[in-house]
Amino acid sequence: MVSEMNKKTYRIVLLSLMVTVFMMIAGCSKVVTEEWAYIHDPKVTVLSLSDNGKAVFEDNKYSYTLENDVLTLTDKDGNVTSMRFIPDGENKKLLYETAVYEYQGEGSPDGLIGLWQEVNGNLSFEFTENGTFREDYYSPGYYFMDEENGMIKLVYNDHYPDTYIYYSIDGNILTVDYPWPVVPTEK
Repeated sequence: MVSEMNKKTYRIVLLSLMVTVFMMIAGCSKVVTEEWAYIHDPKVTVLSLSDNGKAVFEDNKYSYTLENDVLTLTDKDGNVTSMRFIPDGENKKLLYETAVYEYQGEGSPDGLIGLWQEVNGNLSFEFTENGTFREDYYSPGYYFMDEENGMIKLVYNDHYPDTYIYYSIDGNILTVDYPWPVVPTEK
Protein backbone atom coordinates (compact mmCIF):
# COMPACT_ATOMS: atom_id res chain seq x y z
CA MET A 1 0.00 0.00 0.00
CA VAL A 2 2.82 2.41 0.86
CA SER A 3 4.57 1.62 -2.35
CA GLU A 4 1.41 2.29 -4.35
CA MET A 5 0.94 5.59 -2.46
CA ASN A 6 4.51 6.66 -3.22
CA LYS A 7 3.96 5.99 -6.92
CA LYS A 8 0.84 8.21 -6.94
CA THR A 9 2.63 10.96 -5.00
CA TYR A 10 5.62 10.68 -7.32
CA ARG A 11 3.36 11.02 -10.38
CA ILE A 12 1.54 14.01 -8.93
CA VAL A 13 4.79 15.75 -8.00
CA LEU A 14 6.28 14.98 -11.42
CA LEU A 15 3.18 16.23 -13.23
CA SER A 16 3.14 19.39 -11.08
CA LEU A 17 6.79 20.04 -11.86
CA MET A 18 6.21 19.56 -15.58
CA VAL A 19 3.25 21.97 -15.54
CA THR A 20 5.29 24.52 -13.56
CA VAL A 21 8.25 24.29 -15.96
CA PHE A 22 5.94 24.58 -18.98
CA MET A 23 4.26 27.65 -17.49
CA MET A 24 7.64 29.24 -16.78
CA ILE A 25 8.82 28.63 -20.34
CA ALA A 26 5.56 29.96 -21.77
CA GLY A 27 5.76 33.02 -19.51
CA CYS A 28 9.36 33.74 -20.50
CA SER A 29 8.63 33.46 -24.19
CA LYS A 30 5.82 36.00 -24.09
CA VAL A 31 6.65 38.72 -26.61
CA VAL A 32 5.81 42.28 -25.64
CA THR A 33 4.93 44.46 -28.59
CA GLU A 34 4.66 48.21 -28.92
CA GLU A 35 2.17 49.22 -31.60
CA TRP A 36 2.27 52.70 -33.11
CA ALA A 37 -0.21 54.47 -35.39
CA TYR A 38 -0.10 57.78 -37.22
CA ILE A 39 -1.81 60.41 -35.09
CA HIS A 40 -4.29 61.13 -37.90
CA ASP A 41 -5.37 57.43 -38.00
CA PRO A 42 -4.86 56.15 -34.44
CA LYS A 43 -6.62 52.79 -34.89
CA VAL A 44 -4.37 51.51 -37.70
CA THR A 45 -0.99 50.16 -36.64
CA VAL A 46 1.84 51.33 -38.91
CA LEU A 47 4.76 50.16 -36.75
CA SER A 48 5.06 47.19 -34.36
CA LEU A 49 8.18 46.68 -32.28
CA SER A 50 8.53 43.41 -30.35
CA ASP A 51 10.98 42.83 -27.52
CA ASN A 52 12.35 39.85 -29.46
CA GLY A 53 13.95 42.21 -32.02
CA LYS A 54 11.26 41.78 -34.68
CA ALA A 55 9.38 44.66 -36.27
CA VAL A 56 6.63 45.25 -38.81
CA PHE A 57 6.58 48.60 -40.61
CA GLU A 58 3.89 49.33 -43.19
CA ASP A 59 3.14 45.58 -43.47
CA ASN A 60 6.79 44.61 -44.13
CA LYS A 61 8.74 42.42 -41.68
CA TYR A 62 12.15 43.40 -40.30
CA SER A 63 14.57 42.83 -37.47
CA TYR A 64 15.32 46.06 -35.63
CA THR A 65 17.47 47.95 -33.20
CA LEU A 66 16.60 51.19 -31.44
CA GLU A 67 19.58 53.15 -30.16
CA ASN A 68 19.94 56.87 -29.43
CA ASP A 69 16.49 57.59 -30.91
CA VAL A 70 17.42 55.94 -34.24
CA LEU A 71 15.29 53.01 -35.38
CA THR A 72 17.22 50.71 -37.71
CA LEU A 73 15.17 48.21 -39.71
CA THR A 74 16.81 45.32 -41.56
CA ASP A 75 14.83 43.21 -44.02
CA LYS A 76 15.42 39.52 -44.79
CA ASP A 77 17.77 40.46 -47.66
CA GLY A 78 19.96 42.61 -45.40
CA ASN A 79 18.68 45.98 -46.70
CA VAL A 80 18.89 48.56 -43.93
CA THR A 81 16.62 51.56 -43.33
CA SER A 82 17.31 53.99 -40.48
CA MET A 83 14.81 56.53 -39.17
CA ARG A 84 14.83 58.95 -36.30
CA PHE A 85 12.23 57.84 -33.70
CA ILE A 86 12.13 60.68 -31.21
CA PRO A 87 9.90 61.15 -28.15
CA ASP A 88 7.61 64.16 -28.51
CA GLY A 89 5.72 64.56 -25.27
CA GLU A 90 3.78 61.97 -23.35
CA ASN A 91 2.66 58.94 -25.41
CA LYS A 92 3.74 60.49 -28.70
CA LYS A 93 6.80 60.12 -30.91
CA LEU A 94 8.02 61.53 -34.19
CA LEU A 95 8.88 58.95 -36.82
CA TYR A 96 11.08 60.58 -39.46
CA GLU A 97 10.43 58.95 -42.83
CA THR A 98 12.73 59.59 -45.78
CA ALA A 99 11.48 61.00 -49.08
CA VAL A 100 13.62 61.74 -52.13
CA TYR A 101 12.92 64.72 -54.41
CA GLU A 102 14.40 65.72 -57.76
CA TYR A 103 15.07 69.30 -58.83
CA GLN A 104 12.64 70.37 -61.59
CA GLY A 105 14.42 73.45 -62.91
CA GLU A 106 16.95 73.69 -65.69
CA GLY A 107 20.60 73.15 -64.87
CA SER A 108 21.72 72.66 -61.30
CA PRO A 109 19.82 73.96 -58.29
CA ASP A 110 21.01 77.01 -56.38
CA GLY A 111 21.07 75.34 -52.98
CA LEU A 112 17.51 74.74 -51.82
CA ILE A 113 15.88 77.35 -54.09
CA GLY A 114 13.50 75.94 -56.70
CA LEU A 115 10.85 73.29 -57.26
CA TRP A 116 11.52 69.75 -56.03
CA GLN A 117 9.25 66.86 -57.07
CA GLU A 118 9.18 63.56 -55.18
CA VAL A 119 10.82 60.72 -57.09
CA ASN A 120 8.14 58.05 -57.73
CA GLY A 121 5.48 60.12 -55.99
CA ASN A 122 3.40 63.25 -56.15
CA LEU A 123 4.71 65.26 -53.20
CA SER A 124 6.65 68.46 -53.75
CA PHE A 125 8.48 71.35 -52.14
CA GLU A 126 9.09 74.74 -53.70
CA PHE A 127 11.50 77.09 -51.92
CA THR A 128 12.02 80.75 -52.88
CA GLU A 129 14.93 83.09 -52.29
CA ASN A 130 12.54 85.25 -50.22
CA GLY A 131 12.29 82.58 -47.51
CA THR A 132 8.84 81.29 -48.49
CA PHE A 133 7.83 77.79 -49.48
CA ARG A 134 4.93 75.72 -50.76
CA GLU A 135 4.53 72.07 -49.88
CA ASP A 136 2.65 69.76 -52.23
CA TYR A 137 1.70 72.70 -54.47
CA TYR A 138 -0.61 74.08 -51.80
CA SER A 139 0.52 74.51 -48.19
CA PRO A 140 2.42 77.83 -47.99
CA GLY A 141 4.67 79.23 -45.32
CA TYR A 142 8.11 80.51 -44.38
CA TYR A 143 11.26 78.49 -43.91
CA PHE A 144 14.44 78.94 -41.89
CA MET A 145 17.56 76.92 -42.65
CA ASP A 146 20.02 75.51 -40.14
CA GLU A 147 22.73 74.37 -42.56
CA GLU A 148 25.10 73.35 -39.77
CA ASN A 149 22.65 70.73 -38.47
CA GLY A 150 21.07 69.93 -41.86
CA MET A 151 17.64 71.12 -40.73
CA ILE A 152 14.88 73.33 -42.07
CA LYS A 153 12.15 74.84 -39.92
CA LEU A 154 8.86 75.03 -41.82
CA VAL A 155 6.45 77.66 -40.46
CA TYR A 156 3.09 77.09 -42.15
CA ASN A 157 0.62 79.90 -42.79
CA ASP A 158 -2.34 77.65 -42.02
CA HIS A 159 -3.29 75.25 -39.23
CA TYR A 160 -0.23 72.97 -39.45
CA PRO A 161 2.25 73.22 -36.58
CA ASP A 162 5.82 74.37 -37.18
CA THR A 163 7.82 71.40 -38.42
CA TYR A 164 11.54 70.63 -38.38
CA ILE A 165 12.79 68.47 -41.24
CA TYR A 166 16.27 67.10 -41.88
CA TYR A 167 17.64 67.51 -45.39
CA SER A 168 20.62 66.95 -47.65
CA ILE A 169 21.27 67.92 -51.26
CA ASP A 170 23.40 65.88 -53.63
CA GLY A 171 23.41 67.37 -57.15
CA ASN A 172 19.78 67.46 -58.33
CA ILE A 173 18.54 65.26 -55.47
CA LEU A 174 17.02 66.56 -52.24
CA THR A 175 16.59 63.97 -49.48
CA VAL A 176 14.19 64.90 -46.68
CA ASP A 177 13.51 63.18 -43.37
CA TYR A 178 9.98 64.32 -42.54
CA PRO A 179 8.44 63.79 -39.08
CA TRP A 180 5.16 61.93 -38.75
CA PRO A 181 3.61 62.02 -35.27
CA VAL A 182 2.74 58.53 -34.00
CA VAL A 183 0.82 57.44 -30.93
CA PRO A 184 0.14 54.05 -29.35
CA THR A 185 -2.49 52.29 -31.46
CA GLU A 186 -6.01 52.59 -30.06
CA LYS A 187 -7.58 49.22 -29.31
